[in-house]
Amino acid sequence: MIKRMHTPVSRVGKLASTFPTIADWAVGLEKIRPHFQGATGPIPEQMLERAMQWYKKLLSTQKVPCLLHGDLHHENILRAEREPWLAIDPKGLIRETEYEVIPFLLNHLPEDGGGEVVKQRVDGLTKALSLQKERVLAWAYCHSVLSAWWFIEDFGTDGSRLVMAGVFERLLNE
Repeated sequence: MIKRMHTPVSRVGKLASTFPTIADWAVGLEKIRPHFQGATGPIPEQMLERAMQWYKKLLSTQKVPCLLHGDLHHENILRAEREPWLAIDPKGLIRETEYEVIPFLLNHLPEDGGGEVVKQRVDGLTKALSLQKERVLAWAYCHSVLSAWWFIEDFGTDGSRLVMAGVFERLLNE
């Protein structure tokens, strides 16, 4: 199902410009320092720098960008009759396929961040979908830092949502 949903941007044509890209999202990290008067608030400086470096590297080495679902996780996959599974509530995002699995990696985890659960998911999904494990983990790290920033920006809370960035960083270093 997941592979069938991915449409190369070259086949999307003019519609591609109506969807955000991961590069558009990555620009969000540039708002952190101005928001905190030059500091990084609850996001550790080293974590922000690492995410920005990874985004730069990943974007410059991106495989063929595709139009992806953009929010593929447990609640957006339904059992169906016309197909074994249906994906609902697509957001649409232009990026490489390794980014697609991130919402699935982040949902329904134990309170401790679920390092072992995440590792099993990464291993299973990268194998089943022929994805590059390091790229999945690096994108997930970047997304986790960006997601924490979005949460801070929207709700003004602390950096407790950075737990997942730490999980992905540990898995990257294994």
